[in-house]
Amino acid sequence: MIELKDMIGIIYEALKNNPTIASLTKTANGGYRIKKYDYPETSDQSRTFILIQPLAPPISGNSASDIDMQIEFTFQIAVESPDRKEAKLVQHEIKEEMQKLNYGQMTDGLDEYFETTGHFVDARRYRGNTNLYDTNY
Repeated sequence: MIELKDMIGIIYEALKNNPTIASLTKTANGGYRIKKYDYPETSDQSRTFILIQPLAPPISGNSASDIDMQIEFTFQIAVESPDRKEAKLVQHEIKEEMQKLNYGQMTDGLDEYFETTGHFVDARRYRGNTNLYDTNY
């Protein structure tokens, strides 16, 4: 049986291992306010939190002779915070971590204040390919 890698898990680990992101999202019980796919309404939303969402299934990034050579992923990473500058700082650190994973920021996203939640939301989209021959996803 082939062991598949988990790209969303790789991104999650990179973000929680970043000292700035960790310090701003760590919870009292040692967890992190970084979630995949959905941020439950019962979770702490009083402070900065991050949501990582795939925007599409992985696709072949490059291929040769009908064999995948790379896999392409597209993710949206949203930061919500009652503090605008903190949201921007966290997104800056996310961008740095995503660049280390060979992702580039796309042109669309969201940068708004939601009065109903009292949160600034900075959501950015990233697309990237795995390294050559790294296709077990």
